[in-house]
Amino acid sequence: PSPVVVFLAAIAAAAPISACNSRPKVEAPDEAIVGEWKCPANGSAVTFSSSGLYSLTLKDQPRPVMGSFKFDPEEGMLTLQTRRESPFCADDIGSYRVHIGGVSLDSELVRDTCEKRAKIFAVRFERSGSPRAAGAK
Repeated sequence: PSPVVVFLAAIAAAAPISACNSRPKVEAPDEAIVGEWKCPANGSAVTFSSSGLYSLTLKDQPRPVMGSFKFDPEEGMLTLQTRRESPFCADDIGSYRVHIGGVSLDSELVRDTCEKRAKIFAVRFERSGSPRAAGAK
């Protein structure tokens, strides 16, 4: 084959590799929120992982509510989006103003299309476990 054909074949082979490398990197959530938080008042627990996913377990719910989250520590704004296959509030989005103080997490409802989740997040959560343990999940 001619040098031009070899050159074009090399570019074509490298194109998918460079396309993979050009994807924007997902920013890891702020470590202040990463970890497991439990609520003594209602028995629920929420885990925020370093991958940007959250899992909400409830005493009376056999399956956890799963979804993604974004947390802006400067604004104190937490946005939750429930996954389609979750046991309730599928695809719903909620926004909360969050204050993290040492081992406690308090949230104030900004807007949530899921009434059940809004009630769950209306109370104080306390840190349970280390932030690093949640990041490994």
